[in-house]
Amino acid sequence: MSYEKSKDLFLGFDLSTQQLKIIATDENLEHLETFHVEFDDLYKEKYGIKKGVISNDDSGEIVSPVAMWLDALDHIFGHMKEKGFPFDKVRGISGSGQQHGSVYWSNNAPTLLQGLKADSPLSEQLKGAFTFENSPNWQDHSTGEEIKTFEETVGGSDHLAEITGSRAHYRFTGLQIRKLAVRTNPSKYRETYRISLVSSFMASVLLGKITNIEQAEACGMNLYDIKKDDYDEELLSLAAGVHSAKDGATKEQTEAGVSELKKKLGEIKPITYENAGDISQYFVNKYGFNSDVKIYSFTGDNLATIISLPLAPNDILTSLGTSTTVLLITKNYIPSSQYHLFMHPTMPNHYMGMICYCNGSLAREKIRDSVNEKTGVKDSKSWDKFNELLDSSDTFNNELGIYFPLGEIVPNASAQYKRCKLDDQNKLINVDSWDVEEDVSSIVESQTLSCRLRAGPMISSSGSADSTPTPESSDSRKLYQDLHQKFGDLYTDGKKQTYESLTSRPHKVFFVGGASNNISIIKKMGSILGPTDGNYKVEIPNACALGGAYKASWSYFCESETKWINYDAYINKYFNFKELDTIKVKDHWEDYFTGMGMLAKMEQELKHD
Repeated sequence: MSYEKSKDLFLGFDLSTQQLKIIATDENLEHLETFHVEFDDLYKEKYGIKKGVISNDDSGEIVSPVAMWLDALDHIFGHMKEKGFPFDKVRGISGSGQQHGSVYWSNNAPTLLQGLKADSPLSEQLKGAFTFENSPNWQDHSTGEEIKTFEETVGGSDHLAEITGSRAHYRFTGLQIRKLAVRTNPSKYRETYRISLVSSFMASVLLGKITNIEQAEACGMNLYDIKKDDYDEELLSLAAGVHSAKDGATKEQTEAGVSELKKKLGEIKPITYENAGDISQYFVNKYGFNSDVKIYSFTGDNLATIISLPLAPNDILTSLGTSTTVLLITKNYIPSSQYHLFMHPTMPNHYMGMICYCNGSLAREKIRDSVNEKTGVKDSKSWDKFNELLDSSDTFNNELGIYFPLGEIVPNASAQYKRCKLDDQNKLINVDSWDVEEDVSSIVESQTLSCRLRAGPMISSSGSADSTPTPESSDSRKLYQDLHQKFGDLYTDGKKQTYESLTSRPHKVFFVGGASNNISIIKKMGSILGPTDGNYKVEIPNACALGGAYKASWSYFCESETKWINYDAYINKYFNFKELDTIKVKDHWEDYFTGMGMLAKMEQELKHD
């Protein structure tokens, strides 16, 4: 790779579970080169890891060695230096870390970070910098007790989501802190000087000083009150193990414990383009960086993904893997216990919504296999017959199925199958079974309608049902009235759907992930989601690192101009939509209003564990 034509370079990091990846881009956001180190390839024996983590099947604990990440950073920079990478052209660095994981610094950490010498590895010099050697991984599921405590204390999962953007989850940082502070090792918790998230940990190492947690990332802790832009003190008292009711703490003990945890976590500052400081002299002396390279705040991996594309408000990114993840940008803070809301990492007063489904490709593959078996297709993994049937299903036929071979996250339900038809009196009739060919369109329709129902409240506009109707809104109002006449009020995850939420349409929909290569599936999904500005198929294999590089470039540009430049406008300036695959679809958005009503009613009858 020749860097002669590049004036400025920007590095984007992605510290994930199994690897550390760095992407280099230039001043025009062109992706120039990728470097990575697989943890298992180099550190399996040294740290006793498998797929990047140490697992305890008995306790459910899953952790990553912090020293391994330090070794990986030295290794990858060393490799770049051997290849002749021009570190002197780097102007800014940002990136992402696996969300929710936490790192626990000792009182010695500030001195050790400031005194790093180029002739010794990071992991050797920072041996005494941590009170806990391992970081809880996002796969950890050892905090069931803490989930119960957090949700019961605040009045349930929905109320916790109202405050923090999410219900309690095993991996969330506040629960992990409580486990350490109350059950695992209270003395080491008390000795902890600061607590970083994985993202701010990496930024701190590059800076040579402990930096603050980025505001969007803070939303993944179950501790941060998103609407108030500040920590919730009751949740802090739970995390610190000094809650008056749960822990029997006195008022003085609660106040002291909350104050102590606030100091450990540090101040959460508003979203900014401003740098956190210059790169540590360790990296200047050892690898050849200029001393004025700016380190910008690191964010979470999902948050970095949405800034790897020029996503604007009301755009949706749908990742179709074994599971399905829907990411979207919204101005509306409408939380639910069934999905997540985070502050946006580069757009003030905006949020990232994230809906995670367990049953994605796996459920579709089971239908595909059944179709192939019935029709005698020799290649059992072929999608040809499935796609042929899906392409021929041009309109909704008032039949719908729910297919959960695994227990589902959204909606929270046990493994089950449910099929229904709508009769002439608009009554749902349960059907034990039908021809497997009918399952083909039904599974894609129900999966997409679930996304549509849950995205609707987040992407709805600021208008109201009582506003002056335009011709388009008059059509929508009639569709809504017909839907209400058939089904009455509709509820999703316990919340009432409104005219706005049911008639909202996304602007653009981007499809990524393995199943996005199946054009028949994404055409059907796109026709149901009904974006007003098109469906696009995208390949972003290094999205998290790329988002970090873009964030560094944008931040550096804003600082150069000494003013705020809207992030989506900045990315759009360099992004070529002509390079994306535009998916042409028939717009069947209106045809699926009945499907939304059917799915909402069917979900209310699902079985739960």
